[in-house]
Amino acid sequence: MLQNLINAFIALFEPLRDTWIWPGLAEAGKFLGTHLISGMVPAFFIAGAIAIFLDKQRITRLMGADANPFIAYPVAAFSGGILTVCSCGVIPIFTGILQQGAGIGPAFTFLMASPAVNLIALSCTYTMLGTQFMAWRAVLVMFSAICIGLCMRFIFKDASMQNAPANVIMVEEESERTDGQLLVFFIILVLITVTATGALDTLIQKVGVSAGVAGMLLPRLVFIGLEIALLIMVLYKWFERYEIILWLKKSKSLFFMIFPMVFGGIFLCGLLAAVFPLTNFMKFFDTNSASGNLVSSILGSTMYFGTIVGVTIVSTLKDFGMNAGPAMTLLLSGPAISLPSVMALAPIVGSRKAATFLALVIIFSALSGFIFGAVS
Repeated sequence: MLQNLINAFIALFEPLRDTWIWPGLAEAGKFLGTHLISGMVPAFFIAGAIAIFLDKQRITRLMGADANPFIAYPVAAFSGGILTVCSCGVIPIFTGILQQGAGIGPAFTFLMASPAVNLIALSCTYTMLGTQFMAWRAVLVMFSAICIGLCMRFIFKDASMQNAPANVIMVEEESERTDGQLLVFFIILVLITVTATGALDTLIQKVGVSAGVAGMLLPRLVFIGLEIALLIMVLYKWFERYEIILWLKKSKSLFFMIFPMVFGGIFLCGLLAAVFPLTNFMKFFDTNSASGNLVSSILGSTMYFGTIVGVTIVSTLKDFGMNAGPAMTLLLSGPAISLPSVMALAPIVGSRKAATFLALVIIFSALSGFIFGAVS
């Protein structure tokens, strides 16, 4: 029945298949089917939890403007490694830590590093491109993210977002919860996110087979259901009702503030990808030239690449003759930022900061790719 409903919904758009807007609709539909539930929705709940439950002083102490930079920037760069989010999915989490007092430098370091260096991204890189690509990707992402954060701090000076948007809920309440209880809560949220992305499917399917539950999707849904049940138990035991309501309201406010811009950007990316396919630029990518890396970085920074899809695209282009340098550039810039994420970022931090961040990602991704191409 569900499949019949999906087919009926798709059939409504069939008259538009031969029109100029179809590539945008197709890309938006692909995003809704593969990334909305598995990536963005859990990210909004994590972002809401950060804003409501996480101690502002703790974030300020670790990643604030006055924090030790030798601690703040590595913490920001490494902390994204546990999250499996795309360049759009990281936006709500970035917003949460920024509003809770993180300095502009560490916050943008986190924004660059999280989509590009998480465990799933590195695992896929190892599987499809080998150990050398994986190791260099990890190092170059950290290098680029920290440099970009330092540049943002130097250019704009202001330590954090001074005024939250009007629809953002800010709460600072004393609580009897222990740090351990709060840690368990966040671990469950991250576990739901990781499970929803399919990162644990191999393990889940083994458990499912032993339990007599076959198939690809059903075992994952069962695990997510169990994790949500555990989350409900934790909320009931350790959280007050008003806190839960505030958390849900915060998550909803972030969704309505960010998602419309992301969806519009995905649609626009689909149109641009149809007009300017990557294969048309292969002549720039057969050598490790400065121009080739720059073109690769610009294309990667404007198109939308998921964590796994980005690695697959780079692997395919390498088979067509793409040099290792531009390939690494695309591997860094593609997941880190996209036109949809820039459109979503602009209302939060301002157009100048969003444009500057985009420019810095292009520059440092191209530089990193050129370095890798020269030594590989």
